[in-house]
Amino acid sequence: MENGVNRRLPTAPRDSARANLLVALVALAAALATLPGCTTTNGRVEVSSSPAGARILIDGADSGQQTPSSLVLPTAKKKYTIGIERSGFNPVVREVELAKDFDVMGPEEAVGRICISPCCCGLPLLKFLHPVDIDTKFVPSRIDATLEIAGQGARLDVKPSPFEAYLDGKLVALLEGNYLVTTVGDHELQIRSADCRPYSRSIHVDERVYQRISVELEAEGQGLLVDGSPAGAKVYLDDQYQGNLGAGKRRVRAEPGPHMLRVDLDGYRPWQDVVQVERDRYQDVVIDLQLEGQGIRVRKPEGIDVKTPEIQVLVDGKLQGSAFDEPVRMEPGDHEVEIRVSGRDARIVKVHVTKDSWIDLEPGTKSGRNGKPQVQLDQQGIRIIEPEDFDEDFGPADITILVDGTMRAQAFGRIIPLEPGDYDVEVRVTHHEPWRQRVRVTRKQVLDVWPALKEK
Repeated sequence: MENGVNRRLPTAPRDSARANLLVALVALAAALATLPGCTTTNGRVEVSSSPAGARILIDGADSGQQTPSSLVLPTAKKKYTIGIERSGFNPVVREVELAKDFDVMGPEEAVGRICISPCCCGLPLLKFLHPVDIDTKFVPSRIDATLEIAGQGARLDVKPSPFEAYLDGKLVALLEGNYLVTTVGDHELQIRSADCRPYSRSIHVDERVYQRISVELEAEGQGLLVDGSPAGAKVYLDDQYQGNLGAGKRRVRAEPGPHMLRVDLDGYRPWQDVVQVERDRYQDVVIDLQLEGQGIRVRKPEGIDVKTPEIQVLVDGKLQGSAFDEPVRMEPGDHEVEIRVSGRDARIVKVHVTKDSWIDLEPGTKSGRNGKPQVQLDQQGIRIIEPEDFDEDFGPADITILVDGTMRAQAFGRIIPLEPGDYDVEVRVTHHEPWRQRVRVTRKQVLDVWPALKEK
């Protein structure tokens, strides 16, 4: 007290000194902990298997735990043998070396584990220090085993499916996962599938080992394997309809010799050519149809939400498109294109279109939370965007969106139509503090609003 007035000294230097002292003591204590007489440290091994629920053995003894589990092992012993066993599957054995792991302790753990000296009988070094937050890191050993069905043999990956497997000339039944179980030794394997040439090979089977065999069977006969784009294009051979392009190659059988192949689809320039079919062979033919006319396409950017974002493509001020990747046909010449996509800045670009050519365009950059939301539609209002850090699903009972004190929505992402003007918006979500903001709605614009919600 000075002149009858209480004067409080600044505490920041004292707090800073205490924090620096604490960090130094933690480092010193960690070093002392490695001396004889201190608490024995432990290592950790994360053990998982597919399928789960397997017994875990440590050096041959049952640990009483099942996968997935975290094993805590004393580092006094550096190497351990970990076994994984489950009925009906081959056991798996792995060796781990704990010396490769490290554990950085936090202050709470340090209080209970670190002593002042090797003979201090475990007196805490940090018991009376003010706790601070220190990041902890731990890198354990990891064992992630895939268990094989008990026995030995081969695991088959065959295309096309279904197929049949023959071992030493006899049809064999496959277990789930296409496991072929057999005896140890040499065997002759044959794989057959309808309309495909048989596949044969010799295999040697070791005890408790499944070898992986991948086979892509060749089509029997001769013809064409037609692939390409766009999906849905019609395939004709000698004016006979053969199906549509789609996922994977389309097999078209044909006699040896020349044939007329044609592929067409409305809106695309048809393709046709003479193809030569050779005996006992299928040849690949890849066809990519070209769009008729000329114009632009707005390509969908990577990472954009697939939940039908609003998009408008205006050409010379007129709406001409409302979807990604769809062609917008235009007359040759100079045009002004405006691209409006929800959550992104509107983009205006001038293009010169030439006859029988197409221009690919990208939408504007992503709008930031604090930037102006840039989706303009033929209506006006607001749309409350769900925060990106929400980990759980919220239903209508958990969400209330009010405009000027009146409830207008109980879900994120919906457009709330409003006349141009200023409005008070309030967002209420279960277990979060209410969020409020005053917004201005302008003509023919939907304002995207990102609420900054805080948990209670």
